[in-house]
Amino acid sequence: MQKTIQLHGKTVQVELTAAALHAVKSLQQLLVAEIHLIFGCLVVKRVWFKAAVDAGMRPVMISDRLGATFRVVRYAKSCRISHIDNGDELPMDFPLVGDKRRYVPDWLKIDFRNGKWVGSYGYGAEEDYR
Repeated sequence: MQKTIQLHGKTVQVELTAAALHAVKSLQQLLVAEIHLIFGCLVVKRVWFKAAVDAGMRPVMISDRLGATFRVVRYAKSCRISHIDNGDELPMDFPLVGDKRRYVPDWLKIDFRNGKWVGSYGYGAEEDYR
């Protein structure tokens, strides 16, 4: 399934694989794909899947049970990707000088593999990032 959404005023192409679409239909509560662009010692892209959103975040709905948000964040204590991926530290919003919209990705792909939600995103045409 492909759908177009608006995040911070920018158009984002969303693709759900057949497995993800099937898994969404069985959800009992809202699931949010929280897109993070992480600034720190290096730039890292992650998509986290959560049953609830952080305070002040309002998801853009992809379907009746699936939403998406976008945050530009930083981690104060660690530059280790393993710490970020293991949830050892909570992210803080990264102060941006310019418009957040220019950091919003062009596409988001959501899959469901081995019982887990998997997400990726990028800029430009998706084929450029394979």
